[in-house]
Amino acid sequence: MNIFGKRLLVAAFALLASSLIYATPAAAQATRTWISGVGDDVNPCSRTAPCKTFAGAISKTAAGGEINCLDPGGFGTVTITKSISIICENNPEGGITASGVNGFIINGTNVSVVIAGIDLEGLGNTAVGSGTNGITFLNGASLVVRNMKIRAFRNGYGINFAPNSNAQLFVENTIISDSGSASTVTTGGINVAPATGVTARIAIVNSQIVNNLNVGLRIDTTGIVGSQIVASINNTQLINNGSGLLIKTPASTGTADFTLTDSNITQNTGYGMIINGAATTARVGNTTITNNGTGIMLLSSAIVKSYGDNRLDGNTTADGAFSSTLPKK
Repeated sequence: MNIFGKRLLVAAFALLASSLIYATPAAAQATRTWISGVGDDVNPCSRTAPCKTFAGAISKTAAGGEINCLDPGGFGTVTITKSISIICENNPEGGITASGVNGFIINGTNVSVVIAGIDLEGLGNTAVGSGTNGITFLNGASLVVRNMKIRAFRNGYGINFAPNSNAQLFVENTIISDSGSASTVTTGGINVAPATGVTARIAIVNSQIVNNLNVGLRIDTTGIVGSQIVASINNTQLINNGSGLLIKTPASTGTADFTLTDSNITQNTGYGMIINGAATTARVGNTTITNNGTGIMLLSSAIVKSYGDNRLDGNTTADGAFSSTLPKK
């Protein structure tokens, strides 16, 4: 090759390298992106050029990254398939209206998701078609729901936690209301129903599950062989639901280990608590169960133990009773 050919070859390599250098930033995903009520999804989702929707921003956010809200807005429903945090609690809250669909769907192998500061409206108290579930969790490692308002999902639940692999749910400082259908009993506030052989661990703290049809919190292993649910509820109000709490573990299905402390179960039209199945270990401490239709109903050899400091009285039909008293250690 002569000197002229060599120079052409060097120039070609330089041009190629330069194009790669300048192309890389455009293709890269940011670890933090931004959305705004006046944004546009053609933007790069930077703070100065925010996107319009969660779906637009998530495609430009790296796995493990974070989406923040700059201002209030309706940011659209989204399916999440990678680890992500969607944080809108430090600014005026973002919102989602979900007509006939789920607000959030989490469905990604081993993903960890945080959703905070979102107002999720299912439109079930309007003439518009109601949403299905506020949040549906199908697959992943963990979900944190914090500082949320989830309401009016009449075709399902505020939160439907139905993982097909071992997973954790943590709900903090959240109001779940006005969900559930009068025509379908398997709807309400929160549903926990892991798949066959799966362990679901849940914790609900400083929250309100109120004014839901059918049941406020449903923990159910019906038809699910080998599943396990470990649940801890603290400082939470279950008020004015069809029933406050249902734990159902039919024979030869799964098990539930349940602890309820420092909480209030009141004004539920049916039952305060229904424990159905001998495969449940249930403990209750420093909790008021009053002004319900029936306070406690135990079925199918179920047992619920008290730490001796609960208040169970004033229920309309019957108070029911704890099975035994546990010593405080």
